[in-house]
Amino acid sequence: MKILCNREVLINQIQKVQIANIKSTLPILNNILLEMNNGYLTTLGTDMDISIKYKQKMDIKEEGAVLLPIKRLISIINSLSKEIEINVDEDYKVSISSENFSSHLIGIKKEEYPIFPEVNWKISFNLLLEDLLDMFKKTVFSASQDETFIPYCGILMILEEKKIILVSTDGHRLSYIKKDINIDKNIRIIIPIKTVQEVIRIFKGVEGEIKISLGDKEICFEQENLLLISRQLEGDFPDYNNVIPKEGLIELNLDRDNLNSVIKRVSLMADERRSFVKFNLKKNLLLINTFTQEIGDAKEDIKVKYSGKEFEIAFNPKYILDVLRILTDKEIIFSITDQANKGMIRQEREDFLYILMPMRI
Repeated sequence: MKILCNREVLINQIQKVQIANIKSTLPILNNILLEMNNGYLTTLGTDMDISIKYKQKMDIKEEGAVLLPIKRLISIINSLSKEIEINVDEDYKVSISSENFSSHLIGIKKEEYPIFPEVNWKISFNLLLEDLLDMFKKTVFSASQDETFIPYCGILMILEEKKIILVSTDGHRLSYIKKDINIDKNIRIIIPIKTVQEVIRIFKGVEGEIKISLGDKEICFEQENLLLISRQLEGDFPDYNNVIPKEGLIELNLDRDNLNSVIKRVSLMADERRSFVKFNLKKNLLLINTFTQEIGDAKEDIKVKYSGKEFEIAFNPKYILDVLRILTDKEIIFSITDQANKGMIRQEREDFLYILMPMRI
């Protein structure tokens, strides 16, 4: 087995299949499979829940396959110059050389690695990759990292009536986004947040459409020579419709960058253990403030169009900053229910909603 390749091309291909934060106790999963045949180099990485395969044309001199420790392989390749030669002998001893440098790694035979999933796909459809990644980015940050309730650790995907809907929640906030699509399917599945993060990572900068396929327990994302297969999450996702306020909303049009700056400044004085900022709404004025007995206080005014009764509501500042970071409009609509029991942030131009539950002070 022998291959000649460009360093940048090779490192990009290897990193595409390097799955982050593998928690398995199986040491073999810390390796990557390199397989060379028919003029293509195929790389494969898996953590048993997610499997990624990527292949591209290479200057293959001799065909074959080998497993190599992925972190050490990346470190070696990153230290080399542009052109690299990799040779693998019959005992899986791997020579990696470039100009005057050479090194040897002890490889493992291909058969020791988990088999790439072979699934009977029941439904397939295409989406614009740009739309899918945008929807993922606007929902993934609201999903829970706490595995106590598994469905909260994923994103609900619904296809119905030629619409795609994504919803995520951690019990304290909820993100909802909807887009019209020319697909007549009825689907309701939960995608793990780690899968969504990997899809965002590996397809970043890629254009065109992406093919999504579903089996009984798996989901696949595929474009040309790049393929990701993941398990779906099991369980019942909470009824998000009960969380989204339908009426009794007080709407404030706010400059996104200004609100972001104000929240950052005021929250500097918040208690790290139980951080909050209070929104005190008065006639034509929104006062944002916080106080901590051991630290001090801070406040800042924002002029708004409002003529109703005075009231206040408190939020976790991190939850507000998280959503402002992924929005793009200059102006956002910050809504508060007239019962002061929920907040909602959205943009004028799209069907995106972000619901925040208030804090008790």
